[in-house]
Amino acid sequence: MIAEYGWTGRVMAWLRIVAGLIVVNLLFVAGTIVGLVALGLAPAALAATACLTRMRDGALEAGLVRVFVRTYRAEFWRANLIGLPFGAVAVLLALDTAALPALDARVAAALAGFTWIVGAAALLAFVSALTVAVRYDEKPGAVLRYAAVLPFTSPVMSLALLATLAVIGAALGLLPVLVPLVGFAVVLFVAGWFVDHRLAALDPDHPRAADRRADPMPAPAASHR
Repeated sequence: MIAEYGWTGRVMAWLRIVAGLIVVNLLFVAGTIVGLVALGLAPAALAATACLTRMRDGALEAGLVRVFVRTYRAEFWRANLIGLPFGAVAVLLALDTAALPALDARVAAALAGFTWIVGAAALLAFVSALTVAVRYDEKPGAVLRYAAVLPFTSPVMSLALLATLAVIGAALGLLPVLVPLVGFAVVLFVAGWFVDHRLAALDPDHPRAADRRADPMPAPAASHR
């Protein structure tokens, strides 16, 4: 359909994507605030990922607001259980970072390096858990186990994702006005694309696996959403 309208159709498609990112970003912020941040961040991230996944699939059967609210309410406690370990890791990393100025220079450098490595691994596992939780009806424990392993099945994907997120972070740092507009949604959209691409290569039953080659690591045995 878009091809029939040439470049105008492509422009309209991109405008719809941008508008969708703005809506999802505002919903993410609102969902986080509604949950008083601590209990709202994980459900908001999961609901936003559900919206963005359906946008990429072209399968948004309902409006973004409706999909977000429905997912947020249905997955509230499941999302918090999935996010609990990552919240604990974030607190520990924050405490480590706060302690760096009081340490010897060499010890501080070593601890800073360790903190960055653990933080990167936790970030990869978290965004993987969000997409896995959206794609598969699995319990939190199964989602966490698979998400912890998934980034290591493709170091190229993991490094490319981290590099892309670093570029996005730098761009948002230069243009902070974009953060409340699309900042969080863009990060979740891009991260979800990378992770979903990997899942499609691992799972022959994945909705986007038609043009992907199966991989030795089996995907979770669960019903697709």
